[in-house]
Amino acid sequence: MGLTYTVKKSKAGRLGYRITGIVFLILGILGMILVWKIPSMQFLVIAVALVAAFYGIYLIRASLRQQAYDITYEFTEEHIKLKLHNGERILPYDEVTGVQWIEPSPDIDYFMIQIRTAKKQYVLHFTQKRAYGEKIYAYLNERISQDNA
Repeated sequence: MGLTYTVKKSKAGRLGYRITGIVFLILGILGMILVWKIPSMQFLVIAVALVAAFYGIYLIRASLRQQAYDITYEFTEEHIKLKLHNGERILPYDEVTGVQWIEPSPDIDYFMIQIRTAKKQYVLHFTQKRAYGEKIYAYLNERISQDNA
């Protein structure tokens, strides 16, 4: 028995991150140029410009990370197969360090399953799909406990 679930991500969200990152990067560069033109308060302008530039770079990198795109998870007996925007990745169950059920509010039919490995974490969002999410969570717990026992 295998289960499949796709986590959809918004293209507009990635674009928004990139545009905001580029704006902060440009503000940081303009701040450095401003230091050459106006030497007073040099330290403060450099500090603010560097923070803005680094935050811009952080936002751009965040928009390019693996979890910013749609990911299809295929849960098989031996491993989790991740279908990414740039290929596939196999995640054996023995690499999974933990699976956690996160329910932010009991009043809303929304919850997440967090799959942690040594280097990364993957979050599966479920809205109004409680039965299927519970099925995936139970399936993962069976596989994780077998491999770690």
